Amino acid sequence: MIASCPQCAMSLTFDDIRLPTEPFNVLCPRCRQSVTIMPPPKEEPKLPGITGALDPINVAEVDQPDSLRALADLLLAGLKQSQPQVPDTSKWQRRRVLLCQDDPQIRETLRNAMETSRYEIFSADLAPEAIEILHESRADVIVLSPGFDADHQGGAAMMQYINTLTPQVRRRTYVVLVSPQLRTLDTYLAFANGVNLTVHPEDVAAFQSIFERSVRDFNELYRPLNQASSLGAF
Repeated sequence: MIASCPQCAMSLTFDDIRLPTEPFNVLCPRCRQSVTIMPPPKEEPKLPGITGALDPINVAEVDQPDSLRALADLLLAGLKQSQPQVPDTSKWQRRRVLLCQDDPQIRETLRNAMETSRYEIFSADLAPEAIEILHESRADVIVLSPGFDADHQGGAAMMQYINTLTPQVRRRTYVVLVSPQLRTLDTYLAFANGVNLTVHPEDVAAFQSIFERSVRDFNELYRPLNQASSLGAF
């Protein structure tokens, strides 16, 4: 587009592509007079006609792939691929239980007392093996007997390891002590021994119900702390 300064008649040239649709003012480079420029009306962009005759240009445009549609399809495909897969709730909802028992019969009774759909059960014969399991996949529950791995004082070694856990990890690790010297659900003896729950061997057949009752009491006791710390229940 070419315009002229009304003051000095200097020609002013503008790029049609960059012209705005509304009138605008510019300063004349020669006389510094403000000149109002009236851009010519631009043709509205038109999509290829749906009805009626199509000219050769529009036919070519119809035959070409719609780049915007292709881009949208690519983005949609990428979004579907990036969506997380639905997890197997039967696995991630199960509590991981590590059995550290010296008595094979008690260990087997504990296994039978817990539903496999709700608990993933590991067992160890030696303290180093148990600690290695804890390092590889942290257990939610440790069921320990004082006589575990007696040749190497495994029960004491396990309690020493448990006592070195950070407070955050320890609060999320439920320690159960099974011993004939203890009464089931004795909170005083549990506190004195640094564990969460005590179970007498005669009661291990009902371990799941005893454990779940203890967890309910535990969550109720620590509910204000968990709320203040924005933590979920155990």
